[in-house]
Amino acid sequence: MQTQTIGAVGMLTITLLAATMLSSRQAPAQASNEPAPGQLTIIQKDGKAGSLCPLERTSVTADVSGFGARVTVTQTFQNPTNEPIEAIYTFPLPNDASVDRMQMQLGTRLVEAEIKRREDARRIYDEAKNAGQSAALLDQERPNVFTQSVANIMPGSKVKIIISYVQILKFEEGQFEFNFPMVVGPRYTANAPDPAKISPTIVHNGTRSGASIDLTINLDAGAPIQEFNSVLHKVNVNRRGQEAAKITLARGDEIPNKDFILRYRTSTDTVQDAFITHMGQKGGFFTLILMPPKTPRQTQIAPREVVFVMDQSGSQSGFPIEKSKELTLSLIKTLRPGDTFNVMGFNTQVRMLWPAAKPNTAKNIAEAEAFVKGMQANGGTHIREGAVAALAGQNDPDRLRMVIFNTDGYVGDEALILDTIQKNRDRARMFTFGIGNSVNRYLIDQMAFEGKGDVEYVTLAEAADGAVKRFIDRTRSPILTDVSASFEGVDIQDALPRAIPDVFSENPVIITGRYSNPGKGKLTLKGELGGQPWSKTIDLDFPANAHAPALESLWARQRVDELTRRNHLAAAYPESSKVSNEDIIQVALEFGIMTQLTSFVAVEKKVINIGGKQRTVAVPVEMADGVSYEGIFGKDKQMNLAYGGRSSSRLASPGASGGFGGGGFGGGGGSTGTTGTTGTTGGGNIPVSNGVPVRRLKSLGDGLESKAEDATIVRQDDSKMKPEERRLYRYETRVPKALRDAKGSVEIEVWFKKLDKAVLAKMTKLGLKVDFFDEKLRVAMGTCDAKILIELAQVDEVDKIKKL
Repeated sequence: MQTQTIGAVGMLTITLLAATMLSSRQAPAQASNEPAPGQLTIIQKDGKAGSLCPLERTSVTADVSGFGARVTVTQTFQNPTNEPIEAIYTFPLPNDASVDRMQMQLGTRLVEAEIKRREDARRIYDEAKNAGQSAALLDQERPNVFTQSVANIMPGSKVKIIISYVQILKFEEGQFEFNFPMVVGPRYTANAPDPAKISPTIVHNGTRSGASIDLTINLDAGAPIQEFNSVLHKVNVNRRGQEAAKITLARGDEIPNKDFILRYRTSTDTVQDAFITHMGQKGGFFTLILMPPKTPRQTQIAPREVVFVMDQSGSQSGFPIEKSKELTLSLIKTLRPGDTFNVMGFNTQVRMLWPAAKPNTAKNIAEAEAFVKGMQANGGTHIREGAVAALAGQNDPDRLRMVIFNTDGYVGDEALILDTIQKNRDRARMFTFGIGNSVNRYLIDQMAFEGKGDVEYVTLAEAADGAVKRFIDRTRSPILTDVSASFEGVDIQDALPRAIPDVFSENPVIITGRYSNPGKGKLTLKGELGGQPWSKTIDLDFPANAHAPALESLWARQRVDELTRRNHLAAAYPESSKVSNEDIIQVALEFGIMTQLTSFVAVEKKVINIGGKQRTVAVPVEMADGVSYEGIFGKDKQMNLAYGGRSSSRLASPGASGGFGGGGFGGGGGSTGTTGTTGTTGGGNIPVSNGVPVRRLKSLGDGLESKAEDATIVRQDDSKMKPEERRLYRYETRVPKALRDAKGSVEIEVWFKKLDKAVLAKMTKLGLKVDFFDEKLRVAMGTCDAKILIELAQVDEVDKIKKL
């Protein structure tokens, strides 16, 4: 056995095997309000997880073979406190994963989770939690964002949650890619229907959550592979002969703040067509993977109108915006002589370089380059408004509009964006570039799908040259267009996708489907290849005895995706789309897979916590690698509510209220350009009138509204206020309304501008019973009578008081 350690750009030889990994899931050894992420989690002075960090470790094992992977994710939750707790953890999984199993492990006992309608699963979980039983609930908030809830974790005990999924790997230009996301990036949620569900607590700058991660890939191969590349992580590689390798993270203390991306290339630079079948109780299933033949591309000579769109919101602050500039400047150089073009940036506003596209001249290129170089990153992320502006005004029937869209996708209104592109695309094609180390791949992938274009990802560790070259090849002309598939000889049902996307690069056409009876048949694939009519007929054998049960989950996931695209808004706003959602629910329940409308729930029958009383705590997550704290929370480390969903402590640090992006939603535009109108959700700081903050209701348009619990507050110097005015001002600005309305005993967290024993003594004298404090983080937790909150708020050193 040979052991080798390589860096994030290292190369070695591994191999490829046919897709035999499609194994089965192994055999097992009235809803209340859903708890929201974003509550306080304490971080110790050394940056390690403190007494309220319930996630100890995440372990990932991926069995990869050919085009597929079966991945198992084990989350270990602990309770080092002296009281029962409920843990809430918001985490990512790949956006194309079919999550088909969950288990809860209590000691040596495994409890198998059941798939239920989301509201039924929540009711079962809440009843078990309140009854004092161990219980776990897995909800899907987006195809790539999940919430794990674990109830009644008793003092000193551990609970393991085991999640399993299957996926088909990306293959392009002779190279496979396995991706595992490790963190949910900070979302701009002003337009999101459910901001709290996708906004986990982020640890304070300079500290980490303390939760660790290990990752193992068991890679099988049957032929030599030339290149191996771990893009963002150092890995250890244990070679097991010429045809197998075990890959693990080199660092035992790896911070889970960026995607794990593994790429490997076969020696032949291509793969053979693959046909995999399964026959089970639900009938027959198949997955067909076909590689179009290599053929010289026909260069399109039709004139184009190219619109370059740049995300210049706060999450792009620092290195990401510079990488986006590098990419855009390089792409501008690829314009053809007959092209027209325009450049636009968006944050809370949309800014066009010119009112309309201009010809590709040296003067116009120079003006565009100056516009790009002058862009700054701050403000909110209004992708929807950017997409509308980029697709509007397609008035030239002789020119194809090509939209080049750069973004990290850090938003919560994905459904609205995709619905907008679907309805406004017209003849345009949209090509998306994901810029960053942990971007929202679900949104960026689907923007390209609905835009009838293609997608590319550029990490902050990679040069833009490769992405630019691939873009030139893709936009020269598609490889295969107008693709259709027909079967004969065998009764095929529900072959997916119904509309096969155009193929822009050397990647396969993948078709999944069902068959009723075994037998022999034929598939004919037709289209235009390199501008010429093309067809390919393949003889297929649909056997009576074939075992690859994961095909059922893969087909079901494709079916759910197909149904979702019929109405993107249905799953995001289920209360108004019950009829549209029922088909999705039935598929998910029949095949046991996760959707936004179905959840996994596991309950241990034994009661371990008499009375069911427990404290709910959230697992903090790392800031996504390369994303600026200042860009998200502002120069003074204050928090923008639109980037957090609610006023609870999303940033696990003191001083997490107030402005954003340096004090407002205004954005840095280019050196010249036309300023568009402000988006419907507006921005800027909320004014203070007579010392009392003015609260605002933000409208999303289209009849959708989002109510902020507490709007952003502009702090004033209260030293010159009259005593009664100052007393009211401090109470209003330091204690949220929900807590001011509370009665009786309340559990609170208090953030301080300064914290020492003398300050604690003041608080204790006023009636606060302190259970926990940390002088370095300047935070204390405890209980008090709600009547004394106004007195606690008067202490000079207090910054804010929140309800636990």
